[in-house]
Amino acid sequence: MQSPDMQIRQFMAYLLGQAQSIEAVEPLIALLEDENVGVRGAAANALGKIGDRRALPHLEKLLLHDNRQLVVWAAFALTRLGEDYFHVLVNALRSDDVHIRRSGILALHQLGDTRAIPPLLALRDDGEKRFDGDTTVADAVARTLADLGYTD
Repeated sequence: MQSPDMQIRQFMAYLLGQAQSIEAVEPLIALLEDENVGVRGAAANALGKIGDRRALPHLEKLLLHDNRQLVVWAAFALTRLGEDYFHVLVNALRSDDVHIRRSGILALHQLGDTRAIPPLLALRDDGEKRFDGDTTVADAVARTLADLGYTD
């Protein structure tokens, strides 16, 4: 967790989340203060996956962050912990930033909550991509809607 390489710190946070070890909660909470937003997001996701409510106040602090991507990750983790921040994820779908919209779609997909269907329908014609070779927002929405059981 002390590596100077942010990719290693980010991957370690991911692995700790996969292990779902209660012993990882405190180190992951510490990573929520990392200088790199990707590491902080990975730590938030891991804490949501582990499900320990000691993370709640630390994740709630992230909801006030200037980085909207980090706010989406925090809201996703909080929702996985049983808090109702679903509206924050839905608000991400309205962002002008394609990265934030895609993060919101991914979070809603992973939650598997059918309340996401109406706001997702509004993005079915969104042809924007994050980068060349990427799928469109509309493609991600179509996959999510299908997995949520929506049919035209």
